Amino acid sequence: MLWYKAWLETRWRFFFLVGATALIWVLPVWSPSLSAVPASRQWVGTQLGSVLLYIFAAIYLAGAGINTQTLYAGTSGFHGSMLFTLSMPVSRRRLLFVRAGLGALLTCSVVAILAGYTLLQRPGTTTTLEGLLYLVRAIVCTMAVYALSVLLACVLDEIWQFMGACIVWAGVFLLQSRIDVVARISPLRGMSPISYPVTTAWPWSPVLASLLVAVALLYASVLVVERKEY
Repeated sequence: MLWYKAWLETRWRFFFLVGATALIWVLPVWSPSLSAVPASRQWVGTQLGSVLLYIFAAIYLAGAGINTQTLYAGTSGFHGSMLFTLSMPVSRRRLLFVRAGLGALLTCSVVAILAGYTLLQRPGTTTTLEGLLYLVRAIVCTMAVYALSVLLACVLDEIWQFMGACIVWAGVFLLQSRIDVVARISPLRGMSPISYPVTTAWPWSPVLASLLVAVALLYASVLVVERKEY
């Protein structure tokens, strides 16, 4: 029941992201000006749009933690069903894992679709192994973005969670262009096939850093949820 309830609360977000992905696919076909752009430049734009959608999907599908919020969360607060959910005979930890788990699965699905399309548009050939390795890298790095959004969702209302996550990752983007250490471990670079080309050696630094960050942030989310008063 918890999984089904979480699906009902996130399904339209997922369908919206799938629609946005489909728009990226058909936009070059519909636009003559884009069709005239060289394939190499089209691929740069495609991978940039895919990475931005990775980030947006991770933030958007993190939802509101274990809170059920209204459509206009910035002004109307929590939905009436939230207290019912918290009164169910289930631990807050399990509730968080179910909601965060479903959001993570949906985020991975969006990333897989976008990564597949990005690799199909890449000039030259990409082997199956290279494609799978890039998919794993993109998913792991995106999970760091997702885990931060889950933590913020446990502390802030949904609208502020979204804005806060955007500000944090905008700051990371600026730092990675100026500080070499941040550039080596940044999830934002790790999920890009241009920063670390698909055909190069496996970039361990951003993958391991993203995995550690995701685990640490998820653990922090559990601590917050178990101690927070609703």
